Amino acid sequence: MLDNIGKLVHQQRRSLNLTIEKLAERSGVSVSLISRMERGDVNNISVKKLTDIAQALDMEVGDFFIAPEMSDINTLALVKYLTGLPETERAHVSEVLMQVINL
Repeated sequence: MLDNIGKLVHQQRRSLNLTIEKLAERSGVSVSLISRMERGDVNNISVKKLTDIAQALDMEVGDFFIAPEMSDINTLALVKYLTGLPETERAHVSEVLMQVINL
C-alpha cells in the first residue's frame, strides 16, 4: 500500500514541478521522509503527515487509497472531474469519452 502511495506522491510532485525540498517545505514533512516514501522505503506513516503531504500536492488523503490499478494521477484527475459534474452532464461526458476510446 505505501509503495503505491509513494508512487503517487512522486508522480503528483513531478506533475506540479516541485522538488522534494519544495514539497517538504509546503507540507512540513521532512525531505528524508518524502524521499524514502517515493523510493518505497517507508513501512508506516502518520495520518497527519499523509494528510499534510496530500494537501501540499492538491490531493485528498482518500486519493492514496484508491485501487492501485486506478491510482495514477491522470486517472485520479479524470475520476475527480467526472465526480464533480452534475449527473446528466457526467453521463454525457462519459458517453463521449467512450465513443472516443472505441474509435
